[in-house]
Amino acid sequence: MLIRTLLVLLSLSSMLGLGMRIERKEIGSWTQFAPILGFAFLWNFGILPASAFYLGKSLSISEFALISIFLCSASPGGASGGLFVLTAQGNPALGGLLIAILNGANTVLTPLIFSIYQGGDGFSLDLFLKLFMIGFFLQGLPLLVGLGFRYFFSKIADVSSEWVERFSTLCLALSILLLIIQYGEFALSLGPLIWIAAIGTVLVSLSPGLLLFGSERETKASLSMVSGIRSLSLALLLAELHVRQKETLLTILMYGLVMYALAAVFAWVWKERKSA
Repeated sequence: MLIRTLLVLLSLSSMLGLGMRIERKEIGSWTQFAPILGFAFLWNFGILPASAFYLGKSLSISEFALISIFLCSASPGGASGGLFVLTAQGNPALGGLLIAILNGANTVLTPLIFSIYQGGDGFSLDLFLKLFMIGFFLQGLPLLVGLGFRYFFSKIADVSSEWVERFSTLCLALSILLLIIQYGEFALSLGPLIWIAAIGTVLVSLSPGLLLFGSERETKASLSMVSGIRSLSLALLLAELHVRQKETLLTILMYGLVMYALAAVFAWVWKERKSA
């Protein structure tokens, strides 16, 4: 219960802080990001899930571990990506747009991809409505509130955004610490091949910005950080609904630990490239 509370607070505060950082002039320039959005869709709903599947198969990891990593790879739009975009000093407007669109699309595409993976026929209206409401209240609404503060109360947003980001950072640190305390022993017992599969998948998820030759550093950083942070809540929900195996749920949490650790390193590297 505590870890879920921390993840909810992390989602709310990171999206609120991201909205507060988006300038008015950036709001009207979102159409210029259309090619980036197309590439992000291809990467997050095609290349990354396929990479996770073939990597897991090549390493011959267990079926439940493969399902866990595949679910994470097919669940983009994690709200805490907003915090990492800010940490990497990326483009807040692009970061917010990517998170909002990927999160909206994953309500349909992620269950569909997972259903195809399992040999099912795809779309479920009840599941779509549930995921849509979760995504709106945990990501869409706080982003809109942040934008409202930036647009109508810019001075308040300037002051408040720093405290919101500090709170997000605290929630993230506590989440990682709690994951280590509660599930660290189990994670160590998973075996090196599952760890390699998770690390490899996370590294692929964090790398699309490196392929944007000629783009600005802020654009590359935003795409990489948003793509790297998966929606663990969505992956856990689908695992609870369709798999219901302890190994699957705990492997997803292990993936989250690896994801946050490597994302923090990548965010630092992107930030240092700006100051270099």
